[in-house]
Amino acid sequence: MNFRLKMTIFSVIIGTLLIPAFFILQTYGVFQKEKVISDYAIAIDVNGKSYEAWPLINSFAAMDKKEDNRQLYYRVDMNHIQYLFHIAYQEYDIQSSDDNPYLAGKVNYHSTENEYVKSEKQYTNAKDFTTVLNFYNKDQEVIYSYKNTGKGDGQLVQSIIHQGMSRSSNGGSEAARDPYINVTALFHDKLNIDVKLNVDEEHKVVTIRMNKAEAR
Repeated sequence: MNFRLKMTIFSVIIGTLLIPAFFILQTYGVFQKEKVISDYAIAIDVNGKSYEAWPLINSFAAMDKKEDNRQLYYRVDMNHIQYLFHIAYQEYDIQSSDDNPYLAGKVNYHSTENEYVKSEKQYTNAKDFTTVLNFYNKDQEVIYSYKNTGKGDGQLVQSIIHQGMSRSSNGGSEAARDPYINVTALFHDKLNIDVKLNVDEEHKVVTIRMNKAEAR
């Protein structure tokens, strides 16, 4: 067997092994710059202390893997994304507690008539329609709209893989990929609010801090 034939066989074997390896690594989100923070508790910062932010859900939130200027992302199609707006407008009280030694208590959101995310059906004919999610500020002005396709829109919404999770599709399985909106960019550009993340790797807490954006 000559050298060229050996190299061809070797290349075929390596290529055959790399294909499943690629899909396994993709399932774990190795090739994306964001990660879903299902391994962390979500909290908000109030006067330097971290308070549980429920009903925000960690498996629907994501952040950049890179530590510098991490962005916050949240599933765009989940109703409780509303609570991020309540945090931005400080529509909450805190309830101190020592139940969890790593959190100072929890947040109680105000009951408010304001809805910051509303769905709308846009009909193309009497039968077919597209669902659009409209995001509003406190003055009930639309600040962003997203056609609820389940995919990124090339602007603020992008598809992010939930690392380690797969989903059945057409008799097979694929990486669990869902649409997440860049909350940091949306709030900075449309609400003039800066969103910062503090990640405590030791105690597995991601704390969200929101402040009025610095003068630009």
